Amino acid sequence: MKVRILDSKIIEISKIEKEKFHGISGLSYDENRDIFYLLNDRGRLFSARVLVRDGKIVDFIPINGYRLKDKFGKKFLKPKRDSEGMAIVQDGDKKSLLISFEGYPRVIEFDVYGRGVKENKKNLTLPKKLQNIKNYQGRNSSLEALTYHPRYGILTTGEFPLKGQKDGYQGIYNSKGEVCKFKKDYFENAVTEFEVMSDGNLLVLGRDFDFKSFSISITLKKIYLKNIENGRCKVENLAVFTSEEGWDLDNFEGLTHYKDNIYFMISDDNGNFLQKTILTMFEVSDSK
Repeated sequence: MKVRILDSKIIEISKIEKEKFHGISGLSYDENRDIFYLLNDRGRLFSARVLVRDGKIVDFIPINGYRLKDKFGKKFLKPKRDSEGMAIVQDGDKKSLLISFEGYPRVIEFDVYGRGVKENKKNLTLPKKLQNIKNYQGRNSSLEALTYHPRYGILTTGEFPLKGQKDGYQGIYNSKGEVCKFKKDYFENAVTEFEVMSDGNLLVLGRDFDFKSFSISITLKKIYLKNIENGRCKVENLAVFTSEEGWDLDNFEGLTHYKDNIYFMISDDNGNFLQKTILTMFEVSDSK
């Protein structure tokens, strides 16, 4: 494997400020401020510091918790609050968070306090086929992954290929349409998040449940956006971790770049006391 797990920490916090801390689905790191932003799937945004020393997670320090609000200051309520993917964007002196939603698929720009941005300079309009929930495999499998690429802008995809994609490929999209598609044979499990790597390609987090054996597997793959041929991009398998092999895994859905070749991922406990919020730090070695 080309991924080395450095450390993991179970986050045992029930609330940050007045907001319940559970169901974490998105993760972004602001290197300038040394702050992590954490998003749950019920319209809550959190901030925290993670102390790292000698390659180990020393502490997780909560800072703030907010409810997401639209540009008019109104809270996002069911069923329009299923926030899943998140990316941090720096535009001059302005820093904002892009957040994607399931159920009612859309991407909205927020400030770092969870408030919808009134004057939106970025093109957040999705291709028509991504706007229609009927084109997805289900209401809970639409815009799961989101990142911001310096060349392509907003990149997003669902957990699974859109309906009608019978060629065995899954598409990655920006505001203009499909950027490329990757062969699903190389990626059997659901896409839960992706992140831009330092070389301009994508690190993709995937998850798969085996309900027969009650096991879970987590995969990390690299999608080469710099090697697109006939609309298809190459995929490299970096690592596969399975609970059957003894790995302490859960429903990992958040992914962010930290420093150098080091990344963090975090699991969604689904608000279930039988599951855990696990923060994991890992290193990706140079690939092909």
